[in-house]
This record gives sequence, C-alpha cells and structure tokens, in this order.
Amino acid sequence: MAKKPGRKEKAAVGLAQDIVQAMYESRMKPGDRYLSEAEAQRKHGAARNTLREALRFLEMQGVLSVRAGPGGGPEVGRPGWPHLASTIALLLQFADAPLRSVIEARAVTEPAMVELAARNATDAEIADLAGDLDAVEASLGAFRQFSAAYQRFWLRLAESTHNPLVAILSPALRAIVDSGGFAPNEVYRSEILGRLREIHALIARRDGEAARREMAGLEQSFMERLNEGYPRQMDRVVAWSDLRAGEED
Repeated sequence: MAKKPGRKEKAAVGLAQDIVQAMYESRMKPGDRYLSEAEAQRKHGAARNTLREALRFLEMQGVLSVRAGPGGGPEVGRPGWPHLASTIALLLQFADAPLRSVIEARAVTEPAMVELAARNATDAEIADLAGDLDAVEASLGAFRQFSAAYQRFWLRLAESTHNPLVAILSPALRAIVDSGGFAPNEVYRSEILGRLREIHALIARRDGEAARREMAGLEQSFMERLNEGYPRQMDRVVAWSDLRAGEED
C-alpha cells in the first residue's frame, strides 16, 4: 500500500501554492527576488522547515532558484516545457506506457497545432518560420546542426499558435519522443524538409484545414517509419531518466 503524504508534506505543498499565488498577484517576473526566509515566515505564518520544504518543491518545478550565501535567497524563475516533459515522462514510466503512446498522442495534437498556427500566427512569425526552414536546409548534412535548427522550427511553430498550452505541450512531447534516440538519415531529413515546406506554405496561405491534413500525413509516415525501423524503441517503456540529456541548461 502506498504511503499517504504526511501532515508536513501537505503543509509544504499548500505553502508552495500560497507562495506561487503571492508571486502571481505581485506580478513578479523571472529574476525578481522573493522574500527572505524571515520575511516569508512572517508573511505566510510558516515554520522554517515547512518553508524550506516548500521552496525545494518550487525549485524542482522551476518556479524558483534558491541562491545560498550573502545576497542570496529565492529568485523567481519560469517553468517551461522541459519541466512538463519531465513530469509527463515520470507519470508515463509508472503507467508502463511505451514510447509508441507518446507518438500516437503527438499524431493527434500536432495536426491541430498547425491548424491553429494557420489561424493565429502573425506575418512576422510566418517569415521567421521560413528562416528556420532555411537553417534546416543548410544543415541537412550535419545531424547535430540539423537537430538544433529542426527543434527551433517546432518551438516557434508551437509558439505561433498563441495558445499557451500548445506552446509547452508540443515541445514536451517532442522531447520525450527524441529521448528514444531516433536519428533520421540525410535522405529522410531532406524528405521531412520538403513536407515542412508544404505545411509552411499552407500556414502562410491561412489554409488551416489543408495544413492539418498535411501534418496528419507527415505524422502517419513518421509512425510507419518508426514501426518498421525501430520496433524495440517504440515498445520500450518511457523512462524519466531518458529526459536528462534533453534538459535545458
């Protein structure tokens, strides 16, 4: 039987939620300093150990970074998609979920993402996406450079939907898929680029339905390729530890 959270743990989580609400209501931004330990204890009426536990919890979530020494203390951060990817991977591991399930989920969400981008992306964002694809093309022969440019394109595409959930969910799912170690050869990288050029053109024309269909086709071909070439990785249970290599600095 799983051990139920104790009173101390519940108090620390409740305090962490209070701290986040206080930060939000004060419109604190990344880099701002939160209250000193003594000030936070007075404001929240919390014991020192409970406060420190709450701060550790928030630090793990990327909400705060706690600097030691003179002039240190809690500094406001901003949780992002790597934190979501980590949490999803942890949950999936305990659910014995194979990597295939993440790719299937992505095949559902990504076509909707490009349809949203066709509707919401600004002209400047569409131009920037074209520049990202040019960078992808310029790096087709070097996988590491290709991978970096490819990821920039997808990040920008997710952000261009102007939907905050999509903007963090899409890169989180992609990070988990990338943890499978798939490395497309140059011929397939070129094929992907051609498909992405078509999707980008449809987004630029604001043809969301056509962009959705094209993206669904790309995801389907990706799934078929992985089923054929990487059956073991597809059936392997997602591991939280696999996300370490993909974490942001």
